[in-house]
Amino acid sequence: METKKYITESKVEAYFEKQFSNPDIKKTDEKIKVVVVDNYINLGQITALRFLEWVALNPGGVVALPTGKTPEFFIKWMKYYLENWDAEMKAGLLHKVGLDATLKPDFKSLYFVMIDEFFPLDPLHERSFNYFVKRFYIEGFGFDEKKALFIDTFNIPEADQAYLDGCKNIAEIFPEGVIDLSLRINHPASERAALQKKTIKYFDQFCENYEEKIRKMGGIGFFLGGIGPDGHIAFDVKGSSHHSHTRLTNINYETQAAAAVDLGGIESVRKKAVITIGLNTITHNPNVVAIIIAAGESKSQLIASAIESQPSLEYPGSALQKLENSRFFLTKGAAIKLHERKRIAILEQPVQDTKTLDKLIIDGALEENVSLQEMTSENFKTTNQYLLLAQQVSGESLASLAQATHKRIVEKLKKGLNPPIQSKILHTAPHHDDIELAYFPLLHHLVRSEHNDNHFVYCTSGFTSVTNEYINSNLIALRNLIISGRIEKYIDSKHLFEQDGFWDDITGTLNAIANKNSEEQSVYIACRLARHLVRLLHVKSLKELLPTLNETIQHLSTIDPGTKETEIAQVIKGWTREFEAELVWEHFGIGLDHVSHLGLQFYTGDIFVEYPDPERDVKPILDLLEKVRPNIVSLALDPEGSGPDTHFKTLIAISNALEKYVEKYHVTDLKIWGYRNIWSKFHISDVSMIVPVSLNSFAVLSSMFNNCFVSQKSASFPSYEYEGPFSDLAQRIWVEQHHQLTTLFGRDFFYDSKLPLLKRSYGAIYIKEMTYKEFCNEIEFIKGMIDTKKGLKELK
Repeated sequence: METKKYITESKVEAYFEKQFSNPDIKKTDEKIKVVVVDNYINLGQITALRFLEWVALNPGGVVALPTGKTPEFFIKWMKYYLENWDAEMKAGLLHKVGLDATLKPDFKSLYFVMIDEFFPLDPLHERSFNYFVKRFYIEGFGFDEKKALFIDTFNIPEADQAYLDGCKNIAEIFPEGVIDLSLRINHPASERAALQKKTIKYFDQFCENYEEKIRKMGGIGFFLGGIGPDGHIAFDVKGSSHHSHTRLTNINYETQAAAAVDLGGIESVRKKAVITIGLNTITHNPNVVAIIIAAGESKSQLIASAIESQPSLEYPGSALQKLENSRFFLTKGAAIKLHERKRIAILEQPVQDTKTLDKLIIDGALEENVSLQEMTSENFKTTNQYLLLAQQVSGESLASLAQATHKRIVEKLKKGLNPPIQSKILHTAPHHDDIELAYFPLLHHLVRSEHNDNHFVYCTSGFTSVTNEYINSNLIALRNLIISGRIEKYIDSKHLFEQDGFWDDITGTLNAIANKNSEEQSVYIACRLARHLVRLLHVKSLKELLPTLNETIQHLSTIDPGTKETEIAQVIKGWTREFEAELVWEHFGIGLDHVSHLGLQFYTGDIFVEYPDPERDVKPILDLLEKVRPNIVSLALDPEGSGPDTHFKTLIAISNALEKYVEKYHVTDLKIWGYRNIWSKFHISDVSMIVPVSLNSFAVLSSMFNNCFVSQKSASFPSYEYEGPFSDLAQRIWVEQHHQLTTLFGRDFFYDSKLPLLKRSYGAIYIKEMTYKEFCNEIEFIKGMIDTKKGLKELK
């Protein structure tokens, strides 16, 4: 079938390249054109402008747009420009770019193609891609719904219901929700299985028809997508054929893990299959403008491979190399692994920048698998690009560079072996397990000193990482305790409303853990819920809780996983996370007066989480700083666009509070500890403190996590890097970091050491200690990002 021709030249790309690009960069290695901007708010802006430009030039075109968190600022900038079109065209960025004022985007003329959907998923589900498309694109942009192709994986058209035994939806055919695509080739063992097989083949035909409809429209003219943790485009996961079409298929673990939060846990995601357009569906029209947008360092290697490697099934994005008009719009962090851009960035650094030199020497040594000591030998020869570049940048010999790097890493180890004493430390965390997963073994040393004063603050409630099933089990346990009267054994009704009762729940739980009595432990968890509920509901007796318990149990039992719960269910989930964190610190004898739960309100269950409000979200942190008056503050320092969005937005709130605190009290000696945990990793050259970790510390971490963070040990919302509890992943990261050190220093450096803490170390934790001024320099980009965001005027 004939493909449709489109106008593809772009003044938008030319404008942004002029604003952000470095003319010294030779792009010979880049097989797909790349446009790099400062941050992900700029990323949304260029994407919106490019789309508006294309729509204005191509009325009647066929477009496919992404769902999920990736297009947040694309959507918000689109809303802004559509609402302020005339003003922007007269004197704003639309005018500066040079767009034709006589051409206004006509969304009613366009044909919209939905990219993918989970199978099955009710289109009314708040996290279904159907719901997203209709809310943000059909209603938000003004597409004609009659010209849109939708993928409904739940409802069966009335005309086809007789063919599928009169069933109206997929829930009637797959009552357990488990989709077994092996039925395509297996002989069904029952009438139910035969119907399921027939249904799978029915949707296979649906996919074939869907593909045919797209091709009859001339193929997709404008495609916008993100890139998944395994490099997937749409749901075309790693290993997908570049000739693939629309199909019903399974997804891999990485993609399931990434979707777990939206669908109420990986257990729910695993039951499902997906329908997705294929890579060839995207590239069928050689004239298509296909844009991939990405922010942050976490996917930078996947991006570099898709752009610079030969086309490969390992890198779905590499399928776009065949297109003349394919693009990657990236933030600086996402582009950091692109070879020539990385080299130019290094050459632009000052010669005296030891961090850059250390990074090159370390990367070269690890790549060559040689120690720094070996590199000091005059006989050592290399063709390694990192090592040669280090010599080129510095003008020094490799031996001299390796020796200096060795010395600086040793200093970092010495600092880690001598944690501070006589310090008042405010440990902050976005979620209730972030501190523990970042540097729990270091805390063993910090809390042992009676001269240290440790305070712990959790900025958000963390409710989205607790499953409905887990909460329901606790609510049912509480209901049974009340009905049976057994709860009076654990809670004296005379002391029900006293604060000391919270302490009783903690000691009771820890005694149950010590006795390995899981049933008793669950009782005390229920007791803590009871104390919270009587205060929230202002009841006078425990039996008065039963109506609310019954109502909430019924609600959580019937709603689809991932659907937004009632406010009280969210609050209960938040209480659960708070109690788990309190148990951790009581391991060390740290009482409730040193543990704070702020529950900042920017954290919601919405798909696009708000930005911190200066009064509502920053003031509680400032109040705590004024109360504790710390000389050390720890915080999650994940790079932009890497790890949970909550981490980055919490960093914004804390940095604003610190700015006000330092200014108000003229603080001069404040130190900031930046940490990372399972979501992103520091490079050795980035940090100033390396803390050795023993096997005993690993054991304590595992015991603590599995006994205290009961809601998390089943790993319902896991990392895409590892299938299992977060504590196991943290250990793997620390072991990997220690392995880096043994490569750089040689194993004898540790195992022949006279220092027990070094000799018995099998892991390593990296901490970045900064002065307040250094911290401000570290997060300088945030101010630029917020300034860009102000241009949106309204972000709600």
